[in-house]
Amino acid sequence: MHKIILCLAILITLIYSPLLYSKENDIQFKWKLIEIIASDIDTIKIDDGNFFKIDNSGILQIMKKHGNRYYPYTREGKILHVTSGEVVRKWEVLHVDEHNLRLDSPLGIYVLKR
Repeated sequence: MHKIILCLAILITLIYSPLLYSKENDIQFKWKLIEIIASDIDTIKIDDGNFFKIDNSGILQIMKKHGNRYYPYTREGKILHVTSGEVVRKWEVLHVDEHNLRLDSPLGIYVLKR
């Protein structure tokens, strides 16, 4: 009887685990920066080796030519309140799926891939 209950519990967990996945965590990953679509619609292609590492409290930009920069943030749905020095700027998650992330920032739209 205990084995049946354990098997049912595991089955239910596997079935519902995608539903239990928090949308708050969907951007938390190490993303490769592909390009930046500037505010004036110019596209800036980015060399390999540039990344955004996003966790639950900050964004680490790992840029080959500019070094590493860490920006703490808070999140309200699709809006990120990103702190740079004493200034808080609004970024927006435009799109996220298993392999792609687009973040709208004051610099433009960051296009990132896993």
